Formats: sequence, structure tokens, C-alpha cells
Amino acid sequence: MKRILTFLFLFILATSAIGQKFSIGSEVGIISSINTNYNLTDYQNRRNTYYAGININYQVVSSLSFTTGLHYVRQGYRHATCYISENGEGIDLVGKFDYLSIPVIANVHLLKSQKLILSIGLLGEYNLKAVQDYPQAHGGCEIYYIPDLSDFTEEYSFSAIAGIGYKVLEKDKFELITALKYYHGLTNSFQLSQPDIHISIDRRYSSVLMTLSFNYKL
Repeated sequence: MKRILTFLFLFILATSAIGQKFSIGSEVGIISSINTNYNLTDYQNRRNTYYAGININYQVVSSLSFTTGLHYVRQGYRHATCYISENGEGIDLVGKFDYLSIPVIANVHLLKSQKLILSIGLLGEYNLKAVQDYPQAHGGCEIYYIPDLSDFTEEYSFSAIAGIGYKVLEKDKFELITALKYYHGLTNSFQLSQPDIHISIDRRYSSVLMTLSFNYKL
């Protein structure tokens, strides 16, 4: 982890002398995710939360740029349980799978103004947290839900990225971009800690993001 942060810091310093072909910035937004245990249209089973990251952009030509960076991607799911809360309402279980991610994205700039941006790329992810979160139950059933899923979650995973964005503001030194993105898992996020147990479980995460990016041109 320290090596990744050091590399990004040195990369930013090295590019600062190259000119306006490079820009750095922040990206924030909301993310709605689910895994392949559910259908994409099962909106009640989605984990909805925030998303944040830093970007390094390189403008090759006016119609093509590349983006990398370091992102905190929060994925997961939600479903009902047989637990009952103190006020008699049902309790939802929320799966929380958080990743530190490095994207590699190609951006095509369209229209005469080149403000419409289509993006496609890959995302390498390192798992930081894999838990199931739920409040204290006061009734219902005796089923036990495992709180810590780190032993059943792969440490690394890969996803594909596609998105469409629009540059809503551009000045000499900075730009503001809003985008809608879709992440889809390419690798199985589930693993078994006991190799003698043979079972086939394939859990891949997909996420929809609405983001806002602020980039400063070096």
C-alpha cells in the first residue's frame, strides 16, 4: 500500500513539469452496488453509499485522454433477515465490501466542443473490508449471520468500467466533469478458506456511480 501511494506521489511530481497535458483532481459521488446473488433490478437489495477518489489525467490529443488514480470503492448488498428490532420492525443485513482501487481508463472526447466524454477501462481492486453489518436483534429467529466475511473474500479482484460524462465547466487551469459510470466484476470475489470443501460459488459485483470530478491542469 505504501508503495502505491509513494508511486502516485512521485508520478504527480514528475508530471508537474510537463505542462497542461497533465491534470490532477478529486472525484466524489454516490454508488449503488449489488452482486450476482441478486438480479440487477432488485433495487431493495442494493447497497447505496458514497464514493471518492483522486485522478491523474493525461491528454494525448484533443479527442483522447487517459486516466488513472487511486479510488475508494464501496460495494455490497442488502437483504431482509428474520431478525426483529426493538420497535418490532424487520432488520436488514448490509454486506459491506470496500476496496482500494486503481483504474486505467481511456476517454474519447466527442462533439465540436469535445465536452461529451465516453470512457472505458479496467479497475484493479484490493479488498479492505468484507463484513455483514446489522443492528442488535430483539426477536425473530435464531439464525446466525456471519459478521466477518474476510476469510471468504478474495484479496484482489478486477472489474471493467464504462461511462459517459459531460464537461460542465472549463477554465484555463481547472475543469468540472459530471459522469454516470458502470463497474462490472470480471473475477469471482468469493473464496473458501478450507481447500477440502468443494463448492462452486461465483459472486461478482456490479455498481452504478454518479460522480463529480474537479481537475486542476498542471
